[in-house]
Amino acid sequence: MADDFHIQGFRQSQLTQIAAQKAKLAAEELFKLGKVEKAIDQAFAAFNFNPDLPLIQSYITAYLVHKLAPMQGFYKRKNRDESEVLCLILFIEDCSDVDEATIKRHYKEMARLVHPDKNDSVAAEGAFRIVRDAFETLLLTHQRKRRKAADTR
Repeated sequence: MADDFHIQGFRQSQLTQIAAQKAKLAAEELFKLGKVEKAIDQAFAAFNFNPDLPLIQSYITAYLVHKLAPMQGFYKRKNRDESEVLCLILFIEDCSDVDEATIKRHYKEMARLVHPDKNDSVAAEGAFRIVRDAFETLLLTHQRKRRKAADTR
């Protein structure tokens, strides 16, 4: 009877909700300090305490976008195709044969999750810019490849 467990007048479910909220706040503070990995860990802890915690999945998504973004610069410096990283940012699993409709669908979903008007995380605005840039770059790359393939026919 987990619901009957009490500590100083709190039910276990209330304690779990408090722990989830505290973990969410800790994630935000860690992100502000530039500790993205630890922010992700705390956000997942909040989710584990309470999967119904408002916006927690959007917070996690914004943090993950920030974690993936530096990989794009690394790929550019190494003169490697950054499409793979851009697909990761948009949460596209298979980038080998991605089409324009898939890119747009994933962008819309990601933009909805990280848009600052829908997500009040401190990470949201930056994540939205990263997602938008990834979408624009990936779409242009896809269109160039398609035109190049059409020209060679």
